[in-house]
Amino acid sequence: MKMNEWVAMTGGFLAGAAAAVFFVASLWWTTVRLPASRQPWLLLCGSALLRMAVVLGVLAMLARSGDWRILVAAAMGFALIRTVGVCTIAQRDTSFQLATTQTSPAKTLHPGSER
Repeated sequence: MKMNEWVAMTGGFLAGAAAAVFFVASLWWTTVRLPASRQPWLLLCGSALLRMAVVLGVLAMLARSGDWRILVAAAMGFALIRTVGVCTIAQRDTSFQLATTQTSPAKTLHPGSER
């Protein structure tokens, strides 16, 4: 591979990572404000449309290069940052804890029980 191909793929990776940062940050912003919203459906739908438009816009811009490897690099950057971002938020914010950690002992199935 030539040096300029590596630079292009690194740029694609970074563009995908930047799109993921925007995606995770706006998703977190939406979920924090959703309970206090007077029209939660509007906030939810508007936020989802904005997130999709930005991510698809970044991918469309990268697709114009004509090199599929740049899109793969962008997808890898997006997947990496999205996964790390969601896990980080889930660990730091107690409102994102899994429901299984809050079940009562009466509802927990024990090995051998047939409920």
